[in-house]
Amino acid sequence: MDFQVLAHRGEGGYRQYRIPAMGVTPSGRIIAIYDGRPDLDDLPSPVDLLIRFSDDNGVTWSPQEVFAKSKGILGFGDASIIIDPSFGKFGRVLVFAQETRLAGFFESGLGTNYDDPTVVQIALWISDDNGLTWIKKVITEQLKDKKTEGIFATSGMGTRITNGLYSGRLLNGFVLRRGADIVGAIAYSDDHGENWKLGAIIPNGNETSLVCLKDGSLLIHSRSTPYRLSGYSHDGGETITEFGPDLALPDPSDNGSLCSLSTGEIVCTHNHDKNLRRRTVAKISKDDGKNWQMAKILECDSSAYSTSCELSNGQIGILFERNGYTEIVFCRVNTSEFRAIEDEIISESDENGIEFTLAFRFVKPARLKSLDKNQSELHIMPKVDMSQWELTSRKEIGASAGLINGETIYTSEELETILGPISPGLHVGDEMRFSGRFRFNGNGYIQNLTIFFNKKVRISQRELVKDGDEIIFLDVRHIVTREEVSSGMIVIEITWSGELKEKENDYPEIIGSKIERIFSTSTGSQLS
Repeated sequence: MDFQVLAHRGEGGYRQYRIPAMGVTPSGRIIAIYDGRPDLDDLPSPVDLLIRFSDDNGVTWSPQEVFAKSKGILGFGDASIIIDPSFGKFGRVLVFAQETRLAGFFESGLGTNYDDPTVVQIALWISDDNGLTWIKKVITEQLKDKKTEGIFATSGMGTRITNGLYSGRLLNGFVLRRGADIVGAIAYSDDHGENWKLGAIIPNGNETSLVCLKDGSLLIHSRSTPYRLSGYSHDGGETITEFGPDLALPDPSDNGSLCSLSTGEIVCTHNHDKNLRRRTVAKISKDDGKNWQMAKILECDSSAYSTSCELSNGQIGILFERNGYTEIVFCRVNTSEFRAIEDEIISESDENGIEFTLAFRFVKPARLKSLDKNQSELHIMPKVDMSQWELTSRKEIGASAGLINGETIYTSEELETILGPISPGLHVGDEMRFSGRFRFNGNGYIQNLTIFFNKKVRISQRELVKDGDEIIFLDVRHIVTREEVSSGMIVIEITWSGELKEKENDYPEIIGSKIERIFSTSTGSQLS
């Protein structure tokens, strides 16, 4: 298995890259699209969509180019690609994306008026010449009903039904916000993507992946926690049956993918972890997603959104976020590399039954200057109370907690004034964020457990930790110092101590350990 970094934070003209999408055209061309961000924040923000091609199964790639250019506070993000091989000489490529000005998914109001900057829009690009030229249109009116405020397409890749009553139908997952309720949804088209309708609504769903099975039915997965939701549709995505948690697919509420192989097998990619965005894994099912017999770990550490396709040579191509959103990487996997899940995914507990996991979440760039403008000259978002949604349902980045009192949206030019010139690596004042988990699976219990971050910040203190207990912390922060930048290295250290007591003899033993991560400030990459 080999990895290629298609985008790295601070390189190529953007501070941040996120949200991979990918598809393979009938000629074998791989099309990869992802966000190029002037800051870390999710939409609304002046985000560009970027595109790269490969015509040799991902061995080499074309230079990064702008697919959709932001302007002022206008931005595009969260792309999804659908391939329709039945249309024309080259097949048809469709790309969905969210288009925003003052409001994104959580801030948008009702309606579809394109001239209203507080209403989120759904853009669709179509290419009939293998991705060389594109026609764009806005299809918000086709998909947003009178009850829906926020809407976006599930990023990654949609699907096409290849046989049966609904053969030729194109489908993509969507996420809808209706007041305080967030639901998944399926949209479909029966005319090669010219017109779209909403089909099944998925209560408790979120970002939704789907794939066509051999009999023309659909396997459907939706982002959730502690397990991905799974179900089937036998009527072309208009309704869903057998929908519920798949206990073979742990999920920290992250976007994964589904794709079908020419063998009839189904590939699923996701984070095999109930709490943390880490351990991205690919799994194969030989029985239409009922069981996942084989797996291949792609990344043990920090990783997030992923999407997958079968390449023209029969390999599986996977595009995913890695190392605290600092990289978008592409890898190729052969089915021969997969092993039985129990052999590939093993326990991470130490000899005392203690498992500690630290996941690098992201880097928030330092604010170097303030913008010298009057309030009347700023672009202000609508107010929204984010506390009505669970943490796993909120934005990962940006306005992710509490009450937003008219947060400001900046242009790319304004952000360059605030953040300074774009450059790779870590800088003085950058804020590194981490998530972690302490889990005890031992024989007995722990008394007086204390966990420290960099020997100074007490993360947690528990009088009693029993067998099976776990402690989750989702937002530990470190500000990069001038001394660290000068030395070229940042050391992140977690330590803990307590009294381990066995059930039989109640024998106390002082336990203490540490976990360490080292980062290079010149590249921002994790060294160990």
